[in-house]
Amino acid sequence: MYILAIETTGLKASVAIIDENMRVWKAGSDRKLSHLQNLIPLIGDLLEKSKLTLDDITHIAVSEGPGSFTGIRIGIATGKALAQALKLPMISVPTLMSFAWHALDFDGLICPIFDARRDQVYAGAYFWQEGICKQAILDDAYFIDEFLNKIDEFDPKKDKQVLMMGDGIKVYKDALEDWKAKSCRKLIINDLSQDAESVAKLAYILYKDGKVKSYEQVKPVYLRKAEAERKLEQGLIKGK
Repeated sequence: MYILAIETTGLKASVAIIDENMRVWKAGSDRKLSHLQNLIPLIGDLLEKSKLTLDDITHIAVSEGPGSFTGIRIGIATGKALAQALKLPMISVPTLMSFAWHALDFDGLICPIFDARRDQVYAGAYFWQEGICKQAILDDAYFIDEFLNKIDEFDPKKDKQVLMMGDGIKVYKDALEDWKAKSCRKLIINDLSQDAESVAKLAYILYKDGKVKSYEQVKPVYLRKAEAERKLEQGLIKGK
C-alpha cells in the first residue's frame, strides 16, 4: 500500500508518499504560488526519491481545503486526473485537521488558522484523546475575535494550552498577543504551513477507517464563496 498525498492549499506545493508502516517520503517546492508548474515535476522527483513508480501507488490523497481557492482546484484536479488515469481510489483530507498530525504529542488545543482575507481566518480546533484526534471547534471562516471567543467557550476555565499554527499567525499576531494577555492563557505560536507529510498521515488514518472515495466523489472545500463569485452575485442582486 502506497498513498500519494498532494498538498496545494497553501503558498508552496508539496507531495508525500506513505506506506502501511507509516514510512513517509516527501518533496516540496521552494517557490510560492507555482503549483501548476511544479506539481507534476515534484511528483516525479518524489517517485525517484522513494524508488517507486506510479504503478506502485495504490491511492491518491488530496488536501481538500480550505485555503487558496486556485491552489485547491489545482491539487484536486491533478489528483482526480491521476486517479482516473490509473484507476485508483482517492482519499479526501480535511486541510485544517491535518495540522493535528504536526503535533501528535501536544496536550491541549491545536488551532490552525489560515489568512482568509476580508478580515477573516479559516480555522478549527482539535485535541488528542487516547491517540484519537477529536474536533473541538468546527472548521469555518471566522473573524479572529469570533474564533478566539469560540476557544474560550469550549474551555471556559482556560486551563488548556493552545497551539496556533498557519499563515494567519503573522496577519493576526497583535490580536493573538492581546488575547493571550487578557485571558492569561498559555499560547504557543508556530508558523508551520500546510505540508503533504501531515496530509499523508491523516490520509492513512482515513484509509484504515474505510473513508475512500472514487475520483467523481472528491469535491473542494472552500468554506465560503470565492471573491469573484460573491461580487458577481452582488452585481446580479443590484441589477434586479
